[in-house]
Amino acid sequence: MSLEVKHVTYIYQKGSPTENHALQDICLKIDEGEFLGIVGHTGSGKSTLIQHLNGLLKPSEGEVLVNGVDINQKESRAKLKELRMQVGLVFQYPEYQLFEETVYKDISFGPKNMGLTEKEIDERVRQAAELVGLSDEILSKSPFDLSGGQKRRVAIAGVMAMRPQVLILDEPTAGLDPIG
Repeated sequence: MSLEVKHVTYIYQKGSPTENHALQDICLKIDEGEFLGIVGHTGSGKSTLIQHLNGLLKPSEGEVLVNGVDINQKESRAKLKELRMQVGLVFQYPEYQLFEETVYKDISFGPKNMGLTEKEIDERVRQAAELVGLSDEILSKSPFDLSGGQKRRVAIAGVMAMRPQVLILDEPTAGLDPIG
């Protein structure tokens, strides 16, 4: 799966006195199999950019292409749910993604919405939890009782359980210890 950003500009609060150009004429191509890190100071537009890659934000100008298809065309916008299953995004602040009463239910949310069987959901939850270093004991706890690093792992596992073709991580190591 390839991702391409063509001349994307994004303006927060366009036309207001607090108008802010977060992105200006950004061009970027990421081919299948590539790993890419985006580095910049606070407020430079990193999070804004990655939210365009799975359609959470729509550019003020320019195009975002997934496998050559502009995701902001009317016919593509109708398929955003499918796109978000293929292009998984883990937010900078894991609390924004956590809402269920247990870690297990949180990780299983995406696979349930994919219409998978209970057996497949359970398999995916346990595999994703293991991949990010979460024990079986943690699966029955509330995600809100966990440390910041554990919350981040739960958020990552929740996206990984959907097995997206592309995984986008916003500040993925923040709050994790060196082993994490």
